[in-house]
Amino acid sequence: MGHIKSTYKYFTVILIGLFIFLLDYYGLADPVTNEVLLFVLSIAKAAYFIFFVFQTIKETAHKEFFFHEFMSFVVVSILLVIVSFAIDYYCLFRISSDSFAGTIPKENIITEFISFIYYSISVFTTAGFGDIKPNSTNAQIFVSMELMIAFFFTILVIANITHIRSSYSRTVKKP
Repeated sequence: MGHIKSTYKYFTVILIGLFIFLLDYYGLADPVTNEVLLFVLSIAKAAYFIFFVFQTIKETAHKEFFFHEFMSFVVVSILLVIVSFAIDYYCLFRISSDSFAGTIPKENIITEFISFIYYSISVFTTAGFGDIKPNSTNAQIFVSMELMIAFFFTILVIANITHIRSSYSRTVKKP
Protein backbone atom coordinates (compact mmCIF):
# COMPACT_ATOMS: atom_id res chain seq x y z
CA MET A 1 0.00 0.00 0.00
CA GLY A 2 2.95 2.31 0.63
CA HIS A 3 3.92 2.26 -3.05
CA ILE A 4 0.45 3.47 -4.03
CA LYS A 5 0.85 6.41 -1.63
CA SER A 6 4.20 7.28 -3.21
CA THR A 7 2.66 7.62 -6.66
CA TYR A 8 1.24 11.04 -5.81
CA LYS A 9 4.65 12.42 -6.78
CA TYR A 10 4.27 10.87 -10.24
CA PHE A 11 0.79 12.31 -10.58
CA THR A 12 2.12 15.72 -9.60
CA VAL A 13 4.66 15.49 -12.41
CA ILE A 14 1.90 14.47 -14.84
CA LEU A 15 -0.26 17.41 -13.73
CA ILE A 16 2.63 19.82 -14.28
CA GLY A 17 3.01 18.36 -17.79
CA LEU A 18 -0.70 18.93 -18.40
CA PHE A 19 -0.30 22.50 -17.15
CA ILE A 20 2.44 23.10 -19.73
CA PHE A 21 0.18 21.60 -22.40
CA LEU A 22 -2.61 23.97 -21.40
CA LEU A 23 -0.22 26.94 -21.46
CA ASP A 24 0.60 26.09 -25.06
CA TYR A 25 -2.91 25.06 -26.08
CA TYR A 26 -4.45 28.33 -24.96
CA GLY A 27 -1.45 30.42 -26.07
CA LEU A 28 -0.78 31.74 -22.57
CA ALA A 29 3.00 31.54 -22.99
CA ASP A 30 5.25 31.74 -26.02
CA PRO A 31 6.53 28.46 -27.54
CA VAL A 32 10.14 29.03 -26.43
CA THR A 33 9.07 29.47 -22.79
CA ASN A 34 6.89 26.36 -23.00
CA GLU A 35 9.72 24.32 -24.50
CA VAL A 36 12.18 25.48 -21.83
CA LEU A 37 9.65 24.67 -19.06
CA LEU A 38 9.00 21.26 -20.59
CA PHE A 39 12.72 20.56 -20.92
CA VAL A 40 13.46 21.52 -17.30
CA LEU A 41 10.50 19.48 -16.06
CA SER A 42 11.53 16.46 -18.08
CA ILE A 43 15.14 16.58 -16.83
CA ALA A 44 13.95 16.94 -13.22
CA LYS A 45 11.42 14.14 -13.69
CA ALA A 46 14.02 11.77 -15.13
CA ALA A 47 16.41 12.51 -12.27
CA TYR A 48 13.62 11.91 -9.76
CA PHE A 49 12.54 8.62 -11.37
CA ILE A 50 16.13 7.32 -11.40
CA PHE A 51 16.64 8.41 -7.78
CA PHE A 52 13.34 6.75 -6.86
CA VAL A 53 14.36 3.45 -8.48
CA PHE A 54 17.71 3.42 -6.66
CA GLN A 55 15.95 4.31 -3.40
CA THR A 56 13.53 1.43 -3.93
CA ILE A 57 16.39 -1.00 -4.62
CA LYS A 58 18.07 0.17 -1.42
CA GLU A 59 14.88 -0.25 0.62
CA THR A 60 13.94 -3.65 -0.78
CA ALA A 61 17.44 -5.12 -0.47
CA HIS A 62 17.03 -5.74 3.26
CA LYS A 63 13.28 -6.02 3.59
CA GLU A 64 10.75 -8.75 2.97
CA PHE A 65 8.02 -7.98 0.50
CA PHE A 66 5.30 -9.90 -1.21
CA PHE A 67 5.28 -10.67 -4.91
CA HIS A 68 1.97 -8.89 -5.55
CA GLU A 69 3.14 -5.76 -3.71
CA PHE A 70 6.35 -5.51 -5.68
CA MET A 71 4.73 -6.26 -9.02
CA SER A 72 1.92 -3.77 -8.44
CA PHE A 73 4.56 -1.15 -7.56
CA VAL A 74 6.48 -1.93 -10.77
CA VAL A 75 3.38 -1.92 -12.97
CA VAL A 76 1.99 1.33 -11.54
CA SER A 77 5.40 3.01 -11.78
CA ILE A 78 5.95 1.91 -15.37
CA LEU A 79 2.48 3.06 -16.43
CA LEU A 80 3.02 6.44 -14.82
CA VAL A 81 6.41 6.85 -16.51
CA ILE A 82 4.89 5.94 -19.88
CA VAL A 83 1.96 8.33 -19.49
CA SER A 84 4.22 11.08 -18.17
CA PHE A 85 6.59 10.86 -21.13
CA ALA A 86 3.66 10.56 -23.55
CA ILE A 87 2.44 13.89 -22.21
CA ASP A 88 5.93 15.36 -22.64
CA TYR A 89 6.16 14.08 -26.21
CA TYR A 90 2.71 15.39 -26.99
CA CYS A 91 3.44 18.80 -25.47
CA LEU A 92 6.66 19.02 -27.45
CA PHE A 93 4.78 18.03 -30.61
CA ARG A 94 2.14 20.70 -29.95
CA ILE A 95 4.82 23.33 -29.33
CA SER A 96 6.77 22.36 -32.43
CA SER A 97 5.18 19.82 -34.78
CA ASP A 98 8.51 19.14 -36.48
CA SER A 99 9.94 17.71 -33.20
CA PHE A 100 8.77 14.27 -34.30
CA ALA A 101 8.66 12.74 -37.76
CA GLY A 102 6.53 9.86 -38.88
CA THR A 103 2.96 8.69 -38.89
CA ILE A 104 1.19 10.88 -36.35
CA PRO A 105 -2.49 11.30 -37.22
CA LYS A 106 -3.58 14.91 -36.91
CA GLU A 107 -7.32 14.30 -36.83
CA ASN A 108 -7.89 15.43 -33.24
CA ILE A 109 -6.21 15.72 -29.84
CA ILE A 110 -7.20 12.22 -28.76
CA THR A 111 -5.70 10.41 -31.76
CA GLU A 112 -2.53 12.49 -31.51
CA PHE A 113 -2.16 11.71 -27.81
CA ILE A 114 -2.84 8.01 -28.34
CA SER A 115 -0.03 8.03 -30.91
CA PHE A 116 2.33 9.37 -28.27
CA ILE A 117 1.15 6.80 -25.69
CA TYR A 118 1.98 4.15 -28.31
CA TYR A 119 5.33 5.84 -28.99
CA SER A 120 6.17 6.06 -25.28
CA ILE A 121 5.40 2.35 -24.84
CA SER A 122 7.64 1.49 -27.79
CA VAL A 123 10.45 3.63 -26.34
CA PHE A 124 10.08 2.20 -22.82
CA THR A 125 10.11 -1.37 -24.11
CA THR A 126 12.94 -0.52 -26.54
CA ALA A 127 10.86 -1.90 -29.40
CA GLY A 128 11.35 1.28 -31.43
CA PHE A 129 9.37 0.40 -34.54
CA GLY A 130 10.56 3.50 -36.39
CA ASP A 131 7.18 4.76 -37.52
CA ILE A 132 7.59 7.78 -35.22
CA LYS A 133 11.03 9.15 -34.52
CA PRO A 134 12.47 12.11 -32.65
CA ASN A 135 13.42 14.84 -35.07
CA SER A 136 14.68 17.62 -32.77
CA THR A 137 17.40 17.73 -30.14
CA ASN A 138 14.88 18.12 -27.31
CA ALA A 139 12.85 15.16 -28.56
CA GLN A 140 16.01 13.06 -28.73
CA ILE A 141 16.92 14.06 -25.16
CA PHE A 142 13.41 13.16 -23.93
CA VAL A 143 13.58 9.77 -25.62
CA SER A 144 17.03 9.16 -24.15
CA MET A 145 15.74 9.97 -20.67
CA GLU A 146 12.84 7.55 -21.01
CA LEU A 147 15.22 4.85 -22.23
CA MET A 148 17.48 5.41 -19.19
CA ILE A 149 14.51 5.16 -16.84
CA ALA A 150 13.41 1.94 -18.54
CA PHE A 151 16.93 0.60 -18.09
CA PHE A 152 16.88 1.42 -14.37
CA PHE A 153 13.48 -0.22 -13.92
CA THR A 154 14.91 -3.32 -15.56
CA ILE A 155 17.79 -3.20 -13.08
CA LEU A 156 15.27 -2.85 -10.24
CA VAL A 157 13.49 -6.04 -11.26
CA ILE A 158 16.73 -7.95 -11.85
CA ALA A 159 18.20 -6.76 -8.53
CA ASN A 160 15.15 -8.08 -6.72
CA ILE A 161 14.64 -11.31 -8.67
CA THR A 162 15.69 -13.58 -5.77
CA HIS A 163 13.29 -11.74 -3.44
CA ILE A 164 10.56 -11.99 -6.06
CA ARG A 165 11.13 -15.72 -6.51
CA SER A 166 11.12 -16.46 -2.77
CA SER A 167 8.06 -14.27 -2.23
CA TYR A 168 6.25 -15.97 -5.08
CA SER A 169 7.11 -19.44 -3.77
CA ARG A 170 5.79 -18.48 -0.30
CA THR A 171 2.58 -17.23 -1.89
CA VAL A 172 2.09 -20.40 -3.97
CA LYS A 173 2.76 -22.77 -1.03
CA LYS A 174 0.05 -21.22 1.13
CA PRO A 175 -3.25 -23.19 1.03
